[in-house]
Amino acid sequence: MGLPLVGQKSVGFRTFFGTWVAPGARVTFLGPAGVFEDTFTENNRVATLNAALARCRSGKGDVIFALPGYAESISSADFASSLVAGTKLIAVGRPGASSNPTLTWTATTSTFLLDVADVEIIGFNLNFAGIDAVVAPITISAAGCALIDNLITLAAGSAGATTPITVATGANNCLIKGNKMLHTGTETEVNVISVTGAVDNLEICENKISCLLTSATGGIVQIGAAATNLDIHDNLFYNSVEDGIAIRVADTFAATGWIYKNYGKTIDAGGTVANTLKMVSFEGTTESLIGCFENYSTDEATASGVLSPAAATS
Repeated sequence: MGLPLVGQKSVGFRTFFGTWVAPGARVTFLGPAGVFEDTFTENNRVATLNAALARCRSGKGDVIFALPGYAESISSADFASSLVAGTKLIAVGRPGASSNPTLTWTATTSTFLLDVADVEIIGFNLNFAGIDAVVAPITISAAGCALIDNLITLAAGSAGATTPITVATGANNCLIKGNKMLHTGTETEVNVISVTGAVDNLEICENKISCLLTSATGGIVQIGAAATNLDIHDNLFYNSVEDGIAIRVADTFAATGWIYKNYGKTIDAGGTVANTLKMVSFEGTTESLIGCFENYSTDEATASGVLSPAAATS
C-alpha cells in the first residue's frame, strides 16, 4: 500500500492489480508498422516473435506487448527457441477479436515449448487449426509457467490439434487459467490437457473447454502421472463424444490434491442414462488421495447437472 501506480524503477510499472512490469524490466512491442507515430517508440517495435524474444534477458521479467494486428505462424518445432526465463507475452486487445494478436500453428510438427521457467502467455488468440492433426502445439516442462485468458482454437473443420496442451515433468507451479478453448468441425482430440509428468501444484481453473475426444476412455483433462497438490476447479467442459470423461485420473498413479466445482455437458444421442458424462473418473486404486467435491454433469439438453461422481453413502 502507498506505492505509486507508475514511475519509480524500484517498484516497476504498477496497476491496481499489482506489478505489471517488474523493476528494471525491458519492454518490447511486437506487431505491424504504423502503430506508433513517434520514432522513439517505433524503434522499440519488431515484426516477429523471435526478434522480440532476442531482446529479452533471462530472469529479468522482460515483457513483450503484442499489438493489435499482429499475426504470425508457428511453423516449426520449438519455434520460440530463443525464449528465456521470466518472459511475459501479453496481447494488447480482446481475445477473439479479429485484430487481437494471433499465433497460428501451420505444421503438424510445429511446437511452442515453455521449457524455461516463469514464462506467461496472456490474452492471445492461439489457433491450433492452421493444419490438420497438429500433434502437440504447446508443451510446458518448466516451473512457474502460465497460460492465462487466451482464446484457443482447438479445431476448426478438419484441422486442429490431437493433444493441444501437454504438462510434462518439470512444470511445477504451472497455472492454466481463464482460457476459452473451442472446437468446431471434425478433427478429434486424444485429450485437451494431458498431464504426463509428476508435477507439483498444477492449477487448472476457470477454463471453458469444448472438444471432440477420440474415445470414451480419454479425458478432457488427463492425469497420467503421480502429480501432487493438483488444484482443478471452476472449469466448464463440453464433450461431443457420448459417455465421455471430463477429468480422468488414469491407471494407478498416486496423484494428490483437489478436484472441485467443475461442470460438464455431453451429448446423449441414444437418450440413455448410460451416456451421462463422467465428470471425474478414477481408474486406479489410489483415488482416495484426491479430494473430490461438488462436480456436476448432465447429458440432458434442458436439465441442470447432478453430482458426478455421486456422493458416497454412509
